[in-house]
Amino acid sequence: MKNIFITFLLTFIMISCITTSEDVVIDDFSEPVVLNLDLSGDMHTSKAMQVKGFVDDSVYIKLCSTCYKDYLKGKIDTTFRMDFAGRDSTLFYFYPFKAKSGKLKITYSAL
Repeated sequence: MKNIFITFLLTFIMISCITTSEDVVIDDFSEPVVLNLDLSGDMHTSKAMQVKGFVDDSVYIKLCSTCYKDYLKGKIDTTFRMDFAGRDSTLFYFYPFKAKSGKLKITYSAL
């Protein structure tokens, strides 16, 4: 009985820890970028966007179309997270706003 419980527990932990993520480098600040993360039917309960790099002026990101804008400027190394429930795909939004140059690495994921 103990072995069955341990097997069930380990299986549950493995299944519940599915993470889907992608990376993109942005160095063209001429237009907004919509990032689509395909979840392949796996259930996820939160999503995150990690932004690292440098921009000469303000940019903003949104974790969903109706979310608040998070403004960033200068040297950036930050992560934004939110609750999310979904299986199909999820969108992340990047807007150059006033920035004209820089280089940002964005890792966007669903957990």
